[in-house]
Amino acid sequence: MEHFRGNEEFAKRVYDLMDQCERRKRTILTPFFSPDQISICEQILGKQVYYKIDGGNDGAERCRIAILPYEEDADMKITCLKATYSSQFATLSHRDLLGALLNLGLERETLGDLLVKDNAIYIFVDSEIENYIVCNLTKIKRCSVHFQPYYEKIEYTQNIIYRNLIVSSLRLDVLVSALVNVSRKKAQDFIRAGYVKVNHIVLDESSYLCNNNSVISIRGHGRFHFKEVIKRTKKDHLVIETGKYQ
Repeated sequence: MEHFRGNEEFAKRVYDLMDQCERRKRTILTPFFSPDQISICEQILGKQVYYKIDGGNDGAERCRIAILPYEEDADMKITCLKATYSSQFATLSHRDLLGALLNLGLERETLGDLLVKDNAIYIFVDSEIENYIVCNLTKIKRCSVHFQPYYEKIEYTQNIIYRNLIVSSLRLDVLVSALVNVSRKKAQDFIRAGYVKVNHIVLDESSYLCNNNSVISIRGHGRFHFKEVIKRTKKDHLVIETGKYQ
């Protein structure tokens, strides 16, 4: 469990679910998990059991996992609900939507991704609470909404603003220092305190070497995409392309 420092209870929960699947020989369907939790699940489940991950839409961040006794398909029991609203009354954000859902008494684990796009709202939910939301969530802030099941594919891309940085190496402390413009020592303090995640896993080794296409999260500063090394400079430094999630 030491490998999952700070997430020992969650890791134990996943081992218990895997054990249930093996003992009962039946599919175990998890609630919606965050990207950090999904990453832990993938490490634990590995090649030991069959499993399926789905969030209801391509590129979903919050997903459910079906732990399978055999190699088979699974009903993930995910429903997408859509509502439109008039922006003349208010501009709705992810926070507004999440707050309205939690105020209904719903647990976060019953909710997948929540998207607000072009005066439309899309929410991915456990199918068991679909009717409850349709009947009870009729207003968000000053906007009237009416949710209905939605079956088409949603085109949604993350807004990331990219820029180039020059760094001396791909060590984690070097990248953190460059990304948030703090000293190397301050970056090492962040890492030791457990404030830094790479691909949703907390890392406490400043000397860790990051790979292309890594997601680096720094508590209090946001989430960044280390896309790739572009070239080396004459002084043997690295020009890298990085982006910040908006």
